Amino acid sequence: MHVFSAVRALSSILGISVALFCGRARAEPAQPWGGAAVGDWSGGGQALLITDLSRCEPRAALSEMVLKRQCWKLIPYRMTSGDEGKMVWAPPEGGAPEVSLPLAVEGWHAIFVGVFSATEVPTTAWLRLDTDPAPVPRYNKRADYGNSEEVFFRTAHLRKDSRLCFSAQTTGEVAACGITHVKLIPLSDQEVARIEDERRDTTYRTLAATNDGFSDMFHRSPRTAAALLAQVEIFRDTDFGTLILHAPGADKVNYPSDVGYPKGSHAEAYPRVGDRHFVASVRALAGQEINPFKAAIDRAHEIGMKAHVGIRPAGWSFFEPYTDYWESPFFREHPEWRCEDRDGTPVTRMSWAVPEVRAHMIALLREMVQFGADGANLVFTRGYPLVLYEPPARRLFQEEHGVDPRDIPESDARITAFRSDVVTAFFKELRAMLDEEQKRRGDGKRLALSAMVNGTAQDDLFYGVDLRRLAAEKLVDEVFTEHGFGATTYTVNLDFLREVCAPAGIPFSPGIYHSGTRYAAELPKLFGHGARGLAVFDAEIEDTFEWFLISRFGHVEETEWRLKNLNLKKPPRTVHGFQRLGDQVRDGRYGPHWGG
Repeated sequence: MHVFSAVRALSSILGISVALFCGRARAEPAQPWGGAAVGDWSGGGQALLITDLSRCEPRAALSEMVLKRQCWKLIPYRMTSGDEGKMVWAPPEGGAPEVSLPLAVEGWHAIFVGVFSATEVPTTAWLRLDTDPAPVPRYNKRADYGNSEEVFFRTAHLRKDSRLCFSAQTTGEVAACGITHVKLIPLSDQEVARIEDERRDTTYRTLAATNDGFSDMFHRSPRTAAALLAQVEIFRDTDFGTLILHAPGADKVNYPSDVGYPKGSHAEAYPRVGDRHFVASVRALAGQEINPFKAAIDRAHEIGMKAHVGIRPAGWSFFEPYTDYWESPFFREHPEWRCEDRDGTPVTRMSWAVPEVRAHMIALLREMVQFGADGANLVFTRGYPLVLYEPPARRLFQEEHGVDPRDIPESDARITAFRSDVVTAFFKELRAMLDEEQKRRGDGKRLALSAMVNGTAQDDLFYGVDLRRLAAEKLVDEVFTEHGFGATTYTVNLDFLREVCAPAGIPFSPGIYHSGTRYAAELPKLFGHGARGLAVFDAEIEDTFEWFLISRFGHVEETEWRLKNLNLKKPPRTVHGFQRLGDQVRDGRYGPHWGG
């Protein structure tokens, strides 16, 4: 008997099969899609295929062909490839618990998971090995009448008793979850050596990721430590080296605070369903004494990342009908400290010309930094204006210049200089606080003061953020950019950033959003001009190929090769159709979907 025939015969007894494929010609570099495609791995032709998911445990959480609450439905299938097995499927509101599948192999493998999708029930799957502290998400959103895409999970050195765990999205925006099979590709010695070398090499970890402290709780409503840490776990073994954790708007927080306001905590009703999800998440975690900021900081450190905590200075209020959910007591109790435009129009900001406002924000940053952060971040792209023509600002300006600022053109250099004085005063006060905290820790490590700006030079200066001045006075340690509010152009002035930052030894990272392929034409330019790396705003996983492209952007030469040689709009997906699913024939002339 041929060796592979013998392996197939033995494996079928265990509900496992070996998939044999003709190897394709390899491209350079070794992983054209960062490992996200089956063909990226040399051992694809010797993959072990586990198709019988009735082997998942606990067995009480499985239901044969019947939908039940707190159960996964077992559905037999035969794919057009000829592979047969039993998939597990959890309905969106079923509350199915986590189940685990024994993998029964040893050594290094690339792990792919067959993720099911059908019209109106796409899959959100949460995957982890039994030794992982938190799961990571994988999706199949293909809208047809039933398919399974082989989605890359991760590489790992497996033990004989390793188990792969599956969870459905059961809180927040609940979703269906279907898993058809697991494919385990053995890695070559060269592949293992490359993986181990890269995990030791920190020079590629030049990417920064922001987290707004709100959206994950709004959409997913995590209510356990593992669910919460999933938003950080996605950065493990990637090129992300800095996590920027934002408070969810000005003095709003997502934990019980002595300074800030847990957004929506006093609401009787919620403007959006997700706002209720956020509050439920905050309350559930607080009830377990889990602080989302501290937990994220600790996990970031465990996987080798720095963590900066930040505020969005503009987030005092929001547009109706969100105000009573959004606004903090500090904002509501002090209307006299709010910004005012030249014509007297009230502006929903708190003025940095008011010492009490600055002190309030620095007290909040002190509280957040003391959770163990490596620095503080000011998110000016979600923060302008900081000071306008409100009475406290007018008094200060008139004392200095002898004229009401409303009586001179806004283009007058004295107005720009005054705004810069106010903002720089805040930076000095914040720097002093960070120095005090550094001294308290006693470890000699400088706590960084970083800023996220529009990076166009003139737009930030107009609002008082004078990067030249801040660099000259050694008040900023790192600069990130975002195409944010207050920008008159979305073109980052890379020459300006290099001119200002390079002589002072200040690393700067131009910003992109979490869809990497949309920046294919811009990336070569962004990699130049002396930038340290890239800042990814709201970094998250939406598509596996997209994620494993963007999460390796720290490998500049490799990324440039991909941009030149790959069609980023057509990743090499492995998608299977079905001949049978349950008791139904799916590839006949008259499919069951005709009835709908």
